Amino acid sequence: MSDFKFASKIAFRYLRTKRSEAFINIISIISVVGVALSVAILIISMAIMTGFERELRNKVVGSAHIVISHFSGSISNWEKVKDLIRQEPAVNKVSAYTEHQALVSLGGRVQGVLIRGIEPESQAEAELKSYLPERDQLKFLHSPVSYSARRPDGSVSDAGLPGVIIGKELARRLGVVRSVPISLLSPQVKSSPFGLVPRYKRFMVVDVYSSGMSGYESTLVYLGLKQAQSFFRMGETVSALEVKLQSPDQAFQLAEKLKSSLLAKFNDGFVVSDWTVQNRELWEAMKLEKRVYFIVLLLLIVLASFSIISTLVMVVLEKRKDIAVMRSFGARPRVIALIFRMQGMIIGLVGTMSGLFLGYAGCWALDHFGFPLPENVFPTTTVPVQVEPLNFVIVVATLVICYLSTLYPARRASKLDPVEILRYE
Repeated sequence: MSDFKFASKIAFRYLRTKRSEAFINIISIISVVGVALSVAILIISMAIMTGFERELRNKVVGSAHIVISHFSGSISNWEKVKDLIRQEPAVNKVSAYTEHQALVSLGGRVQGVLIRGIEPESQAEAELKSYLPERDQLKFLHSPVSYSARRPDGSVSDAGLPGVIIGKELARRLGVVRSVPISLLSPQVKSSPFGLVPRYKRFMVVDVYSSGMSGYESTLVYLGLKQAQSFFRMGETVSALEVKLQSPDQAFQLAEKLKSSLLAKFNDGFVVSDWTVQNRELWEAMKLEKRVYFIVLLLLIVLASFSIISTLVMVVLEKRKDIAVMRSFGARPRVIALIFRMQGMIIGLVGTMSGLFLGYAGCWALDHFGFPLPENVFPTTTVPVQVEPLNFVIVVATLVICYLSTLYPARRASKLDPVEILRYE
């Protein structure tokens, strides 16, 4: 019989329940449960953190995996730039947009906002549509909305107001509902007999979007691209182009390639930034937090491994006579050590596999049934879950920790002197 078969046979026999060793078997069960719970908690926690990172990235980055702007603040030849970008196979969609700061006013209440003008059928419009309760209202963003206005003399006249979509939080602050006209004031001024006055125009609120992020909902307002260009006197220029890719992971390489292509064809002046550069501090903070959580939760497994050490030490003390007999019949010290290493690894393996099952079951339950979260506090209404390949690293790390916990008891068993043990038996 080979050393491995002999050691595995003895290790499994030591794990079987006997009345005289019931306490040791209870400790073994506790060791398995401790490892299983630690692995399950680690898997579920990392899956939730990855899910939150995914949701936040989708909400913050959206369709702008790469943003192309110009030092001058506007792009005049954006159609040609758009055609150049579309030639890249990794590009899914390219959309132009405008961005300006303005004031929104209603009934004496004033709020500073960021006005974004978006193209029809753009990726930004598709994402905005998913945040709307009635998606058919999006068509009024690019066409005038009929509005009956009452004149000072009491007569009523029909007017066409351009549409605007505001966030739920901004609507709450201003007391705005759908189909109510609001006023936008641009910081760009114009001359009048009374001096320089800001540009002013009335818009119709065609819908209110809810993205789950109150910070955006309170400041970001959407207009149609043509209406935004007209209101801010941009002519046919745009503020920037946003590029959506087949995979966000390609953003850095493609951004470098687009820099070279734009420089070669349109000379200098374009600024190309990928989503990893935008909000860099946020992504770095999330990565650091994720690493720290992984290390802290991994300490739970280290703590559970101490129960494996105590179990094996007790088994060694209980089986001293057996060890002496095996040594007397020719079992080498490394075979004795292998017996207890295998016993510890069996406990660790059963605990790890049980923890994997519990962890995946917990992730499935959270994803399937959902755990509600407070509205406007988190970027999602339920706890997001995403299992990633890092879980395989968790399994390897757990098995390594369990193996290390077997070294001391195994070494102690292999160093026992059979002569001293049998002398007093």
